[in-house]
Amino acid sequence: MFLGQMEQGIISLAIRCAERVRSFLRVSYIRQIVDIFLKHPHLDFRRGLLISFCLGFIVRLIPEILSYPYPIGFDTVYYGARIKSGVVWYHWTSVFSTWLLYAILIPVYQVVRGGPFLLLKFVAPMLYALNVCGVYYFARRALNWSVRKGLVAAFFFAFQLALLRLSWHSYRNMLGLAILLFTLPLFKNTKTKKGFAWLVLLSILVVFSHEYASVIMFTVILGIIASDFLKGERTRILKVVAAIFPALIIFLTSVYLILFPVPFHVETNIITVNDTLNPSSGKLFFLVDYLNVVSPIEHYPTYLDLVSRVFTLFSILYLLWLPLVFVGFFTDKVLNGWTVLLLVGSFNSLITPFFALELWFRWMFMLVYPFTFYAVNAIQKVLESQSKGVAPSFRWMNWMKVSRRGVLGISLSTVLLGTLFMATPLFFGRFGVFSIPNINTYFPSTMLHNTVPLQDVKSTIQVMEWLNTNMIDGSCVVLLDAFQRWSDLYLDKKHTVVSFTIDMEKALNVALKHGFDPIYLIWWRENIGWYGGLTVPSYFESIFSSERISIFKYYTSSYT
Repeated sequence: MFLGQMEQGIISLAIRCAERVRSFLRVSYIRQIVDIFLKHPHLDFRRGLLISFCLGFIVRLIPEILSYPYPIGFDTVYYGARIKSGVVWYHWTSVFSTWLLYAILIPVYQVVRGGPFLLLKFVAPMLYALNVCGVYYFARRALNWSVRKGLVAAFFFAFQLALLRLSWHSYRNMLGLAILLFTLPLFKNTKTKKGFAWLVLLSILVVFSHEYASVIMFTVILGIIASDFLKGERTRILKVVAAIFPALIIFLTSVYLILFPVPFHVETNIITVNDTLNPSSGKLFFLVDYLNVVSPIEHYPTYLDLVSRVFTLFSILYLLWLPLVFVGFFTDKVLNGWTVLLLVGSFNSLITPFFALELWFRWMFMLVYPFTFYAVNAIQKVLESQSKGVAPSFRWMNWMKVSRRGVLGISLSTVLLGTLFMATPLFFGRFGVFSIPNINTYFPSTMLHNTVPLQDVKSTIQVMEWLNTNMIDGSCVVLLDAFQRWSDLYLDKKHTVVSFTIDMEKALNVALKHGFDPIYLIWWRENIGWYGGLTVPSYFESIFSSERISIFKYYTSSYT
């Protein structure tokens, strides 16, 4: 009898809790809480900037804390080695490359010391925070939105899968986009000398930070010039052109040096095997023939395979909140060119697969920037509307309506998906919550890994250190580029590395042609399904292991 009463009490309590949660999740209550915070009497532009920065920093700090002390992100291991090397420019031509991140991090590292990965664990949230507060700044200065609306944009932006994926390891790209967000509003106001000077400086920094940010900036400028020309504002055009002229000269010089490189030699202990194929169209380095690409990231046996991957990635990133983008769409001379360029970069591989902008997925990730502004504009429309739903202004899309409950559901789902991506570890050290076979080469299943699963980082370092001590003269080690990045940190330069990306056999043949003996290999003792599931040839012998990672060796005399 007592157990029955207790059971009824538990059920009753559960029902009451469910009712309270349900009442709390009502849009009106959520809006009241948000209003209390956003309508604070002392909430001004500067405080909004600080709040958005702190929001971005805290959000991006979550995966860094969960993965401590190991790094996350594929390229992050390379950044660690580059910082430790202390080299900003390898040659005078490097001055016209995207060196700004290294110019900032290398001096900082030389002052603070400690491990390079510890510095990068602080840098990643900083770059993320700069982008989040950059979105707030753009909303306020370029779009003339209120502090409240700008903060909503910052919050919505901070949990996006596309932005989290960019921040996973694309630090140069994140730096360039952050500077770009503070640069673009200046194009609308070049009347003052101060604004003109800031535009000159920031546009140069954009060019030194990242190539894609530079292309976006110059595309937006072309759109602004075209708009001003049609309006007859010739003086304004001259000011904009004069302001960005130094940046344009630097950018064109960098393009020239890519097309016509100046030969120079850098001493290295790495022999790189050319086992990939990235065919350019018409010898233009930025245009790719996608149906003939063969690389660890991209390979499309058929056109349908390319279509499948493009739409799968787009659906994962944007399908949930695409209705908000349509409902909130508006025209703006900065956003217009920005959005068109990113849409072309994302989808022209389907229209002209033999002649399309390279790395379509990188352009698709960057769509999160203009899409955020459209989506947040829709959120305001819906919350201010007295009707049950708001439809896009396009006549052919009147059937699509977004309600207040829809806005709440999309917002909560966005936070949930972003949190899962940041905080969920690999299951069994192999698969993450976003493990999707046809896109996992450019969209990781979780943020909590780098070139190897986090559980294998310690083992990777241990086998590198063992190899560094036990390699003999005349030997080499054959490494997949995922492991080669670790060798930059833990192998002395006197040891030769033969690096490959796809074809282990081709790398082995290169090592044989150079006469190395013995030849070492670092790989997993068991097939975990990463990097195409490569298996160790039978003629290799395991000589040292650390948990799942092993060192294999064979002598050339035994190779058949």
